[in-house]
Parts: sequence; C-alpha cells; structure tokens
Amino acid sequence: MCEFCTQHGEGKKWYLQAKNYSEELLNEQRRQFMAEFFGDFEHVIGDKVAALDKAIATDAAGAKALFPMVVEQQKRDHWGQVVPVEEIEQILDMSLSVVRVPCACRSMLRGFREARYCFGVTGATSAAKALSVADYPDYKDLEVLNTEEAKAAIRKLDREGLVHSVWTFISPMIGGICNCSVNECMALKTRTRLGLQTMFKAEYAARVEWEKCNGCRNCMKVCNFGAISYSAYSRKCSVNQLQCYGCGVCRALCHRDAITLVERAAVPALAGEW
Repeated sequence: MCEFCTQHGEGKKWYLQAKNYSEELLNEQRRQFMAEFFGDFEHVIGDKVAALDKAIATDAAGAKALFPMVVEQQKRDHWGQVVPVEEIEQILDMSLSVVRVPCACRSMLRGFREARYCFGVTGATSAAKALSVADYPDYKDLEVLNTEEAKAAIRKLDREGLVHSVWTFISPMIGGICNCSVNECMALKTRTRLGLQTMFKAEYAARVEWEKCNGCRNCMKVCNFGAISYSAYSRKCSVNQLQCYGCGVCRALCHRDAITLVERAAVPALAGEW
C-alpha cells in the first residue's frame, strides 16, 4: 500500500477510512489552508497554474527544477491519489454532503469556468459550510448533490475517460474528488511529463483477460497514460502494468468486460511502484 495507507489507513486504504472525512478534522489550521486556497483563487492559483503549464510545455528541464518544493508541499499539505470509480462511489456513500464546483485546472488553463468536474466531499451535514467556500466569490455557485446524483455524474465522467482522484486539505482530511485528463490536470501533467510524484498511482493496475478481448481497441482511446498496446498478430490488446496508473476508466468502453483491476501489491513488480 502507499505511504498514506500506512500513516492514515491503519493498514487499509486511507481514502476508505470514514474518520478521514470527519468534521472533527476541520481544525483552525485546515480552515486557514482552505481560506488561502479559495480566497484569492483566481489570482494566486491562476498565475501559478498558467506559469507551470507554460514551463512544462516549453522548458521541461526548467519546470522540473521548480518542482521539488512543490512536491514537498504536496506531500505535507494537499496530497492526492488515483482511485477507480467503484471506490469513488464508496467515498460518496461515506460523505454526508457533496458539492460540485468548477474545475480549477480547466478554469485557469482554458477559461472554462463552467467545467464542473470537481466535487467537494465532507462528513459534515453542510458541505458549503464545512468546506468554507461559500464566502468566496469564485465558489459561491455551489451545486449541492445527493449521493445518487453524484454517483451518476461520476459514472458519466468515467465513460468519458476522465481519471478520478481524491485530495486532502492537509492530510489526512479528504476534501475533494477530481475528475480530469492527463492533458488538463496539472498534477497528472507534472507526474507524467516531468516524472515528479505530485500524486500517487492507484492501489490497482489493469489487466486484459486474453480470451475475452476481441481487439476493438476502444480501451486504447481512453487510456490517459499510453499503457495499452495492440498486437496486430494476435489481434488483442495488453496492458503495460508498470505504465498503468490503475484508474480503470478503460473498462467503461470495453464491451466484452475483458479488463479487470488487480491489486498492485499482489504483483511483485508493482508492489513498490507508486
């Protein structure tokens, strides 16, 4: 398991521990963190995201030199991990309140203010109150969803090939679910293009069941990580599990149910690959 499971999961998956969604974790330090994060979001976060995105595209070496401090801050304050859709649904079942908000990365990079791919989750009865975003102009238009509405929205994004991940407001308090692509998400960009661990891979890796695969290659179309290849000789697809992040979105387009997720820890070559 990843280091967060060891620290905050009592040997189990850290993001499936109800205590990590508890309103009791919302202390003054976390409130201050969220106030700073949301309070001047458009200016502070926007400038950082735009600058980093440009650096990644034009000067990877220079961008990489900027990131050690960012990675350390992520580990300390705002860490995330890829999670498959069925476990996202378990998270939603544990949450008492769910809100949908504009996607930070899409807003900053593309100007898509109504691209609502991000969800705030909390064990409090009022997400808007607990997440402390109602007082900030950029996040006043919260969409409050019930559990089934949130699950339906996430499933739709899963079919669109978006990778799901959970994020903390200073570990171990989980506050958000992100649904993004490797071309839009800054965390995924820095992880895949710069090789810096700004987030963890999932607790799983995908595997193609050879006898079921008919080589349609639908899975290849939605793989964000280039982990799926096709053999013209066998007319089958296969997964490079070292390259796979275990998001599982490839399963949504497989009409033969030929793709399954296996526990990362059960594959010796993947046990330490996060």
